[in-house]
Amino acid sequence: MYASAKLVSSVLDRYLIDEQNSLYQFEDSPILRLKTYNPDSNGESGYEFSLYDDTVIDRLLKGIPALSIVLRHEKVTFLKVDNFSFPGDSAEQFIYKGELPGGLVLGSNVSKLLPLTDLDFDDALEWFYTDSKYGEIEIGGWGAPLEEEPDQIINSICIIPSQAPA
Repeated sequence: MYASAKLVSSVLDRYLIDEQNSLYQFEDSPILRLKTYNPDSNGESGYEFSLYDDTVIDRLLKGIPALSIVLRHEKVTFLKVDNFSFPGDSAEQFIYKGELPGGLVLGSNVSKLLPLTDLDFDDALEWFYTDSKYGEIEIGGWGAPLEEEPDQIINSICIIPSQAPA
């Protein structure tokens, strides 16, 4: 099942707090600035939300969005949350706090997924993929297999609808 661009737009409108500056605030979230992408030649468009007060973000991590929603042909292709903080820095309090099954969050060790799901690493894309029982979620770590970097943390979580448009 996937959501239409029209539905996503109507839901986002409920969280608009400053139209002139494209500022949004979801429940229990910091203020976010929206950057909209119009459809390209492949029909891909989307929304990218970044922390409005980016002064708390380390210079090496500036530009990493908090939330991305990508659409293809007016239907949601994926939703992704990113960790734009280093452990212990002031931006950490503003990252997405939602939990995956098993209580895992952005910043948790990738290896903690192993008792919960089969975890495959794609060397080319540098993503981990969970199995269908867990939800077929893409997990971003440090871009290396766990055998090489066993202590890597979850830096991004990407949810793909089960019937994402082709």
